[in-house]
Amino acid sequence: MSELFGIIGNPIAHSLSPLIQNEAYKLNKMNAHFQAFHVEHEDLETAIKGMKAIGIKGFLVTVPFKAKVIPFLDEIDPIAERTQAVNVVQLIDEKYVGYNFDGEACLKAILEDMGKPSLMKENILILGAGGAAQSIYYTLSQFEDVRIDIANRTLEKADAVKKLRAHHKHTHAISLEEAENKQDQYDIIIQTTSIGMWPKTDQSPINITHLKKDAFVSDIIYNPAETKILKRARENGARTQNGIKMLASQNALSIEKWTGHKVNDQKMIESLEEALS
Repeated sequence: MSELFGIIGNPIAHSLSPLIQNEAYKLNKMNAHFQAFHVEHEDLETAIKGMKAIGIKGFLVTVPFKAKVIPFLDEIDPIAERTQAVNVVQLIDEKYVGYNFDGEACLKAILEDMGKPSLMKENILILGAGGAAQSIYYTLSQFEDVRIDIANRTLEKADAVKKLRAHHKHTHAISLEEAENKQDQYDIIIQTTSIGMWPKTDQSPINITHLKKDAFVSDIIYNPAETKILKRARENGARTQNGIKMLASQNALSIEKWTGHKVNDQKMIESLEEALS
């Protein structure tokens, strides 16, 4: 009998996780199947109980349930606890345990494309203060020498993200206007909001006009493949990265967590690029 895995969200029909997960199972000769589940807001608790009842061994969580799912899980790991966001759930000893791999996947993708083994003394700008921004900040702030600015439309929310690692000496919460004015000071810019996502592709959280030489700009959005901020960054000489590699990494990490099998996320990246082209 196949092991069952899945993803919950609303909407969910656009998700490409079933495509790349099921391909990975087939390539690695794993007896497993991955299914997308559209869940209505008022049915979330019932859905989680139903998934446990039918023996779903693990599932991904996407918008708008990354925070809302927490009360219905049995346990969550320290990163998910601090960020109050879950995107991977595993069934362990009949308990659903929640994790957050956003930060780990984002860091892995950035280091790979920058050709670096680690971060050291970079000036980093994180745009946004939602669940993904929280996990990414929490992960990047483990590097004590990096300087991190968190910019958000609501300064209080940016300040709340900063408090996730209150001991990090070089973190500042700033406005989007300040971030735009000092954009040429950053080595790495990470766009974590939904601004620029299809179909509103003409939007950008800040206007890119003058970047630091050799700046690296990453957007966790993968549809479109090149958002407005990435297009402007590329035109200003930056190296750019969309969210495809991060998405592939998240899925690969989840499969390893659930099954113990390490899978090659390069095939996932190729399938995602083909599906989005």
